Order: sequence, then structure tokens, then C-alpha cells
Amino acid sequence: MRYRDTGELHLDFHRTTNGTIAYLRRRHGLRFLDGVFRRTAQEVYRSIWEDLKGGDPRQLVKHWRDEIRLTVTQCPAVAYLRRRGIRVDPAFCRQTIAMNRAWSEGTPFEITTEVLGKGRCIQTLRRRAR
Repeated sequence: MRYRDTGELHLDFHRTTNGTIAYLRRRHGLRFLDGVFRRTAQEVYRSIWEDLKGGDPRQLVKHWRDEIRLTVTQCPAVAYLRRRGIRVDPAFCRQTIAMNRAWSEGTPFEITTEVLGKGRCIQTLRRRAR
């Protein structure tokens, strides 16, 4: 089941995700964690990856432009954890970077993620130079 931010999927979804990331990072390291994120992007979210490989970014954006920049001023997942007094794992935002990288593999697009800290980031989707 894909997570969609259309309401409460599960009251502890972000808490569980954060705890899992922390456990995997401590137990297996960042390389393993990146592998999990890559497999998630390409297997759980396979239709997004397949569309991107075929040149169709519509599952990530509704209207295509040469470059789409998403500025996250307050990540809902980070905010959720903070409101509950849960320490956000240092690798929590790494899932966004790794999944964006995995989604863009083998596609005409690149997705860059600039983590600004405190639940803020800039994600940019653009066509690769030909």
C-alpha cells in the first residue's frame, strides 16, 4: 500500500518509519539503508519509476515544465515526529534523496534534493541534458 498524504493512513506511520530508519542505520549502516530506499522506490512505487523510465513524470507532477522545484518549508513527517517529542533520526531525510535518485535511474529525468535542515528541503525534477 502506498502512502498518500490524504489523511491519516495510520496514526504512527511516521513514528514507525523513523524508528525503522534508525534501527537499520545503526544495525546495517547507510549503504544498506540506501539499498532499502532504492528497492522501495523501484518496487513499491514501481509504477512511478516505470512512468519516469518511459518519459512520463505525471505521477510526480500534474503539469510538466522544463524544471519543477518543490520547496518543502515544513516536512509533514518531521513535523509529526517533533510534535510528539520524537527525535528525528539523522538519516530520516536520506530516504527522500535515495528514493528520488532511484526513481530517476534509467529515465530522461534527474531529481536533486537539497536538504536545508529542520524539516526543510528543495527537490528539483528536470530533464537530463541530451
